[in-house]
Amino acid sequence: MKRILKFSPILAPLALALSSAASANPLGLTGPQDMIVRVGGYYIEPNDDQVSFVDETFEYFDAFRSNVDPGSEWGWYGNLEWKANKHWGIELGYMDGDNHTSSHADGFFTFGFGDVDYRDVVSFDADISTLSLKYYPLDETCMVQPYIGGGISYTDFGEGSLRRELRDDLADFGLRGDFDMGYAWGYTWQMGMDFNFGRDSSWLVNVAAMYARSETDLRVRVFDDVPPPSDIDPIFESYSGDYSYDPWMFNLSVGYKFSF
Repeated sequence: MKRILKFSPILAPLALALSSAASANPLGLTGPQDMIVRVGGYYIEPNDDQVSFVDETFEYFDAFRSNVDPGSEWGWYGNLEWKANKHWGIELGYMDGDNHTSSHADGFFTFGFGDVDYRDVVSFDADISTLSLKYYPLDETCMVQPYIGGGISYTDFGEGSLRRELRDDLADFGLRGDFDMGYAWGYTWQMGMDFNFGRDSSWLVNVAAMYARSETDLRVRVFDDVPPPSDIDPIFESYSGDYSYDPWMFNLSVGYKFSF
């Protein structure tokens, strides 16, 4: 159910578009149409960005800069494509993200309290849904089918968390914290190629490169674990900044095509 809910921002307009096309038949579709299902894995390379964090509480009016450089990760993805004719298709894709850490990065989200600098302070995952229009330039009889495409993307960053080292150190001072990234709408484009096993075969292998524009707010908060006595001022610090996630993804999958 969780995965279905993540698709909901894109499933609704896709269902409306498909139902409208089926009823009105604006393209004059009279020949066979194809549905293609692809499932496979991908390698994702997020963007390295310098983020300026500012005080949201306006209590201290301070700010700091941090290098956000999450490591590259592997994940799985799948897509469903309606190929209306031999040159055009509409694709709904989903990429399930793995936790990003700084195992391949330098200075991932570093900030300090006093004379102590913390690295590797957060981890997060990113699930990406896309809706794309694709163009195939070659005739459908060709066993190799290159294509290009573009459309919209929706990135759900799930639940981020502070790493245990920082949580333990905060607890020593009677504090705790949290980390949030939210979600992002953007655009996507891709280029790839289907390799058909034969002209009469329904099976294929796909390779593709994709880019998704994804900008979101990073928010880090630190506050009292237990409310202090009334004669002691509570501690609450909240900092946020804009981060451009903007990942590149390289996909390898197996697909099955059927006509109707």
